[in-house]
Amino acid sequence: MRTLFYRLPRLSILAILVILAGAIGSLLTLGRQEDPTLGERFGYVLTTLPGADAERIEATVTDPIESAIRELPEVDEVRSTSRQNVSQINISMDESLSESEVEDAWTLVRGKVDGARANLPQGTSFPRIERQYVGASTMLVSLVWTGDGEPELAVMSRLARNLSDRFQNLPGTEETEIYGLPREEVRVVVDPEALSAAGLSMNDAARLVAASDAKAPAGQVRGERADVGIEIGGAFDGIARIRAVPLIQRGDGSALRVGDIAEVRKGIEDPATVMNFTNGRRSVVVGAFIQPNQRVDQWAERARALVSEFDTASPAAIDVQLVFDQSEYTGARLNGLAQNLAFSSVIVFLALFVVMGWRAAFVVGAALPLTIALVLILFNLFGYPLHQMSVTGLVISLGLLIDNAIVVYDEYDQERARGHGVVESIDIALSKLFGPLFASTLTTALAFAPIALMPGAAGEFIGMLGVSVIFSVIASFVLSMTIIPFLAGRFDRERQPGERKNWLRDGISIDAVTDGYRWTVGAVLKFPPLGLAIGLVPALIGFALGGSLPLQFFPQTERDQFQVEISLPPTATIFEAERAAMKATELLRGYDHVELVNFTLGESAPRVYYNAFNNTQGVPGFAAGWVQLTDNLSTRRMVRQIQDELRLEFPGAQFLALPFEQGPPVPAPIEFYIRGDNLETLNRLGNETRRILAATPGVTYTQASLQMGAPTVTIRADEAATAMSGARLAGLASDVRAELEGVPAGSILEGIEEIPVRVIAPDARRSQLSDLRAMTIGAGPMGAGTPLATLGEMTLDPQTAVITRFDGRRVNQIFGFTEPFSLPSPILESFQGALDESGFETPPGYDILLGGEAETRSEAMTNLMSLAVPLIIIMAGAVTLVFNSFRLSMLILLTGFLSVGLAFGGVWMFNLPLGFNAIVGSLGLLGISINSSIVVLSLLQGSAAARADDVLAQREIVVDATRHIVATTLTTMGGFVPIILTGDVFWLPLATAIAGGVAGSALLALYFTPAVYRLMTMKPGRRLVSRLRGGPSGPARQLS
Repeated sequence: MRTLFYRLPRLSILAILVILAGAIGSLLTLGRQEDPTLGERFGYVLTTLPGADAERIEATVTDPIESAIRELPEVDEVRSTSRQNVSQINISMDESLSESEVEDAWTLVRGKVDGARANLPQGTSFPRIERQYVGASTMLVSLVWTGDGEPELAVMSRLARNLSDRFQNLPGTEETEIYGLPREEVRVVVDPEALSAAGLSMNDAARLVAASDAKAPAGQVRGERADVGIEIGGAFDGIARIRAVPLIQRGDGSALRVGDIAEVRKGIEDPATVMNFTNGRRSVVVGAFIQPNQRVDQWAERARALVSEFDTASPAAIDVQLVFDQSEYTGARLNGLAQNLAFSSVIVFLALFVVMGWRAAFVVGAALPLTIALVLILFNLFGYPLHQMSVTGLVISLGLLIDNAIVVYDEYDQERARGHGVVESIDIALSKLFGPLFASTLTTALAFAPIALMPGAAGEFIGMLGVSVIFSVIASFVLSMTIIPFLAGRFDRERQPGERKNWLRDGISIDAVTDGYRWTVGAVLKFPPLGLAIGLVPALIGFALGGSLPLQFFPQTERDQFQVEISLPPTATIFEAERAAMKATELLRGYDHVELVNFTLGESAPRVYYNAFNNTQGVPGFAAGWVQLTDNLSTRRMVRQIQDELRLEFPGAQFLALPFEQGPPVPAPIEFYIRGDNLETLNRLGNETRRILAATPGVTYTQASLQMGAPTVTIRADEAATAMSGARLAGLASDVRAELEGVPAGSILEGIEEIPVRVIAPDARRSQLSDLRAMTIGAGPMGAGTPLATLGEMTLDPQTAVITRFDGRRVNQIFGFTEPFSLPSPILESFQGALDESGFETPPGYDILLGGEAETRSEAMTNLMSLAVPLIIIMAGAVTLVFNSFRLSMLILLTGFLSVGLAFGGVWMFNLPLGFNAIVGSLGLLGISINSSIVVLSLLQGSAAARADDVLAQREIVVDATRHIVATTLTTMGGFVPIILTGDVFWLPLATAIAGGVAGSALLALYFTPAVYRLMTMKPGRRLVSRLRGGPSGPARQLS
């Protein structure tokens, strides 16, 4: 059975053809995207209550909804923000939930929110649940106003909706979003005096107008032959219809109609709640998102044609600009990784040629394309797309996937050199190596299994790396047991007795070097403590150096884009944010290499990177966006320069220039929560910690989520005077809100668009505090209302602007932003030290929780290690079963542990932080590094002389195994050379960790493992047992 593929060559050829054909088909159909698709674990519930301050929002809106959501065990964290008029509750699902379980959890959230609506006060909006898609837009198109005069926002709005509909109809589109969309509405601007004279309030007028908009169905007439629907005519179909609505029907048949006391006009919401600006011009951005596992290059080609056609038909005053195309970044990244793959393949082939000769390089090198082809087929079968993680997994495993082939071919070659025939050599080699290679493949797969199975956002992001490596080593093992023996036998050569070695045929071999190496192995076996020192000392030094490395989660990326944010004080209006954005745009466009600047106000900005999103809905004083550069060569320098210079230009605001970061989204590099109940105390503690944090070197800005001191006008109305005016205090609040904010009163249907109708007072009655004093309430005996100023005094009082909570408790969330491309970990340590030195203490009932990058990194490491520990135990069990010895399995695991120290040394040599990728690489190294030791130990165990403490036999076994140990080490390290040479900040820590550990694993396999094995075989107790059993009592052969 072991020689089946050699004995049936047509079977082998057919298998090769099927693999190659399947790979070509898979490559043509596999989805392609830049980054992995992350599950929608994050979302928010947005609810409004016009006129309510932050404390009322917290008590009456946020608390009921939040309490209902927190009852769900599927919800991990609930963070809420209560500000004037708005409640926003951010939800994070439990990290352990699968994709399907996350879908079910959102259904449960909707049920809980619907159940909580009954407890919300009158006037509260319908809670809007938004799941946040963690991923970049596939394409962003900006409709920019370039004409003279004021932008035609209504035209831009219609064009944006039309383009969005076209994207939706494009095959492969998942969803679309529109940013900065002007909201159209029909305004019924009522004359308050005329309305009061008619004895009506603003609320009365809105109710009467809404009652005339007959859109509700009136039932059905059900007959034996057919059912006929009934409806009432009169639904609003235009402005003329609204003007004709009667408000008062007089006895003489005349009527007071809306048109008699109000101006009815259709226009844009004023003041605007959202805006978008592209290069300083008003714009609307349409974003399209592709469905998962689609080929983004093919979709983008169709989308670009659609945009070009749309541009041709658009008005001349509106410029249709393609401002972001993810397919360009996807193509560049995948092409770069493909080049690395090709470069690595050349290096691996050259290493094989140098060490083993041209024939071995050809036979073993054939495992490269065949294994990659098998992996592509597996990707297609399991529905995995090609992206940076899956392709990088192939690059990482490139040196690993031929390890099995190297060992099989080398053992076959040695058997042929001993005089065995081709079939016999294949049979001997496979029978001898199947167990050890199966064990090494299993241990490598188990080492990368925690990465593949890791839950949560970090697991979804990096998990495909582990899957790719596991697929590669499994495919490599299968090919090494089938196709490689076939190729080795078919391309074998005739051997002559006593023939001399030829470097072209057998690889470079220098006798003097070989003799010197043989002497060192003999010295280690003769004096095992020397071998122990060779293995232990470098590893312990590596662990010590690793302890001095700064920590990091995921690195920042040097992309040809970066983020910009402007935060104004909580009382700022959207017009102030507009002025700040215009100033920032002008300054940014003055820098070299700046191609485009886009700012979005009042809502989250368009996403040009997969983990970049912010929860800023309903915040008028916040502007966010991105800057597009001509290239990424100067990103690091420019971001630092812009951050330093523009922060001086905005002394009353916070200007942030932020590079994009890899990994799951993190709100700020440094973040912590101060928990407690009293707002004043939380504010005081927050100010104290912010003062210390701001003084910490490397910190640019600090922010606090709790914001106090928002100016609020309090109307201290006399209840009796209010009753005499015909109102109560609750009704008074409703009347004031109606005149200032307006009241919804039906809608007009234009095609499939519904345009709301709002009854409101003129702008001149709503813009100054003096207008508030002159406002009239109700209607008096002569038809005149009561001035609001006569009902009581008005005072300007400071109130809480923003209240934040975390898992049901009030918190003051403190954010610290660091200098671009700096490491947060040392800065956080400096801050914690300064905080301790200051004597800062929290009162009883208050505490501090760490968040930000440190918390996310800790959670990810916990998830990773929770899977790693049981899988390492399984790995130990597998090795134990292969060797049938606990002692030998412990020796194998010890070599893996020591290689981790060598990995830390590799990271230190390149002056890199100990990031999550370096930890992932070290964990994967456990399975890689022990492979060589498994092979050496299995060969020693397979020799009766070696087991009997024959040092000469032990030495020759180690020397014979050296060629394929060196070959596998060089090929594994060679696979990482392109990553190391390109200096990719994301993959470099992982590459240096694995390369350093693999280099050290050769020393462990060739010196440390034989030394420990010698100590095991030379124990006096073992010799005594051998003598009692009648075994040889003479001394074992020793080296002279």
